[in-house]
Amino acid sequence: MKKILTAILLFASIHIGYTQQFAKSISKSNEDIVNPKKKDNPKTWIDRAELMRKIYAEPTSKLLDAGLKEDLLQVSLRGEQQLSTKNVVVDDKEYKVIEYANKEVYVNSEGYVEVTRTTKTEIDNPLDKALEAYLKAMELGGDAKKIGEGLDALNKAFTNCAFGEYYAGNHSATIDAFKKAVQCSSHPTVGRIDTGIIYNIGFMAMKNHDYKTAEEYYKKAAEYNYQEGDIHASIYNAIRSQGTKDDTIRAGKLLNEAYKKYPENLNILATLVNHYLGTGEDPKIIIPILKDAQAAAEGQQNASLFYVEGNLHVQLKDEESAIQAYGKAIEIDPANANAYYMLGTLYYNRGVNMFNAAGDKPVAEYDKAVEEANVEFKKSIEPLEKAFEINPKERAFADALRSVYFRFRADSPEMKTKYEQYKKICDELE
Repeated sequence: MKKILTAILLFASIHIGYTQQFAKSISKSNEDIVNPKKKDNPKTWIDRAELMRKIYAEPTSKLLDAGLKEDLLQVSLRGEQQLSTKNVVVDDKEYKVIEYANKEVYVNSEGYVEVTRTTKTEIDNPLDKALEAYLKAMELGGDAKKIGEGLDALNKAFTNCAFGEYYAGNHSATIDAFKKAVQCSSHPTVGRIDTGIIYNIGFMAMKNHDYKTAEEYYKKAAEYNYQEGDIHASIYNAIRSQGTKDDTIRAGKLLNEAYKKYPENLNILATLVNHYLGTGEDPKIIIPILKDAQAAAEGQQNASLFYVEGNLHVQLKDEESAIQAYGKAIEIDPANANAYYMLGTLYYNRGVNMFNAAGDKPVAEYDKAVEEANVEFKKSIEPLEKAFEINPKERAFADALRSVYFRFRADSPEMKTKYEQYKKICDELE
């Protein structure tokens, strides 16, 4: 019992010493920044900034080795106690999160530490305090080279902090850390533009439904030609998501300007097509843009562009062009159930129109007109069957087949059986 108690006391003393290891330095720094003889000395603030960086880095300082495996964690952390574990999914990947008193460790499915997150430090917000201190040192005429080196290191610390908060699902904290990382790297003493991080701020702001911030930072990324034309589709989405009619108009204008500048950019073209579709524009306006998008996507196997073209031709009552477009979509993607369905529906509707028109013809012409309508009805069967084969859970596909087989149920036992089959499926899927 005495040995156990001694071990507990020893662990407690180590824990206390660990959590208070910077106490004297913090106290001295706090005194120095108000001391009349020291507070205007740039070195006082540089020393404070470096102290704050060390305080933030300390909890994960033993985990910096690349490729650290989970089974070596306890060795690296010298027996620090694990408080809990849980599983989380980040960007469709599963991680085991191991919680300690002052950090979280994210272990991937291969058993390697991928990300660490500092959760507790000896003083609140040490990275913010470090940034304030470097800026104060610069204001007082401190050594620009030393300040630049410190801000560069601080940029990396803020970036790591941002990723840790992202994995924890804290989007606002992620955005804040990324913004401060950019503030560090863009400072004149560093002079670097981190366009990837600027873009990430926009991306995270979109996830956080902060569309104005997303627009602001996507536009900043565009100023440095990040992603070339692609970024303009992101700016469009940020503006359009703000929700007003004026925003929609503004987004459309921006996209049209981007289209003029990058006429072969697929993301801009596809987004512009969707914009016009969403605003109910005349399909005649959209089709030339869609043709440009198809040309830009040549070799990329983009069936959706031809599927959309088919739908536009249907609206324009240009059935032959629609048939060709759906056929191209199917050629590119033989598993495109919707293209098969729309092709079959086109034939079916054509048959309906011809059948209805037959009623106005003289008796001598009626039978021939009905036969011609039945040809179109029967053309619909193959693509509709294919659509249902690809997606047998889609009731609309089964219902279309039920309708067409209903017309021929008296022609043969096979047609009657098919009708009954799809009628039953429709009832089951209801």
